Amino acid sequence: MRVLLVEDEQSMLFTLSNLLKHRGYEVIAAHSAEKGLEALGDDQVDLVISDLRLPGMDGITLIAEVRKRCEDVVPIIISAYGTLGNAIDALKLSVCDFLRKPFDLSTFEETLSRAEQRRHQLLAYKKYINELKNNLIGEERRRTMLSRFVSKHVVERIMSSGELPARAAQTQKVSVLFADISDFTGLSEKLDQKSLVFIVNTFYAALESVMNRHGGILDKFMGDGIMMIFGCSDNSNESACNALGAAVEIQGKMDKIRRELRRFELPEISIHIGVCTGTATACSIGTDERLAYTYIGDAVNLAKRLQDLAGPGEILVSESTVTELEDSTDSIMGLFGLQPLPPLSIKGRQDEVTVYRAEFENAASSSNR
Repeated sequence: MRVLLVEDEQSMLFTLSNLLKHRGYEVIAAHSAEKGLEALGDDQVDLVISDLRLPGMDGITLIAEVRKRCEDVVPIIISAYGTLGNAIDALKLSVCDFLRKPFDLSTFEETLSRAEQRRHQLLAYKKYINELKNNLIGEERRRTMLSRFVSKHVVERIMSSGELPARAAQTQKVSVLFADISDFTGLSEKLDQKSLVFIVNTFYAALESVMNRHGGILDKFMGDGIMMIFGCSDNSNESACNALGAAVEIQGKMDKIRRELRRFELPEISIHIGVCTGTATACSIGTDERLAYTYIGDAVNLAKRLQDLAGPGEILVSESTVTELEDSTDSIMGLFGLQPLPPLSIKGRQDEVTVYRAEFENAASSSNR
């Protein structure tokens, strides 16, 4: 892989250049953005690593210029002046990482590994797009693409019935997960818009990999919250396990999220989660001009109510989910048990509801933050 390295501190330039060459990279090294662009010429690079503050053109502008020549380049910014505003500007350019000086070489090595992975993903995605352009999308491809957004049951209904998506609907048993940032209203009163967007995006980014790992479907983003559906499997026990497993792993990610926020001197956050299993209908709602596929039904409503009732760092679980789990709780990593709570009054329901609180690793410390 080829790297454009721009750093005005000679000792840092020498150290990073040698490390990159030792790793097998072809390195174009320069002490200013202008010199780096001149050395690059019309050639292509895979990575660009640049200091933020440089004599003349700064690192953000440099990355934008390199992107004009190498649209798939993966950038890394390093700086001793890592403000939130700089980080936001960098994120707009899809910077892989924003390293604040001083940093140790092991941290730099980890950043390089992530950058390499990002580069491979970009190339794979570009290849996929080119295949779409050059080939007709057959039924199986349409089926695969659609199944990333709605459950397989809904896909089969649409593909087999020939109905327009606006009319297709499928009722099935699913597990629903709602996760929300605690006291986001309070944060909104104290922080500026850039900080709030950064917090929410950091939260969402951490959740995406968890959802994919547990086979969940993103139903919608809701400001500072998210709704996931687990129901692709015919086995409702598996769906309940996946939903609760995802909830526990999400809470386990909170320490990492807090560390990322502390890098930019932002307040720590906690989240509260509700999980419910039951029937829901997948359908499109909206107007003729704008449609959204979503799930509606009693399980969705109860999961949202449980999320609202959960305290910071808590996971509240419906009785129906616990019933589906049977003896499978031991298979959920990080889950210690399910503690029954006194019956709760739920808005919109006549009878009180039996609810369980999930006990998980570091649950006490999470709930106290």
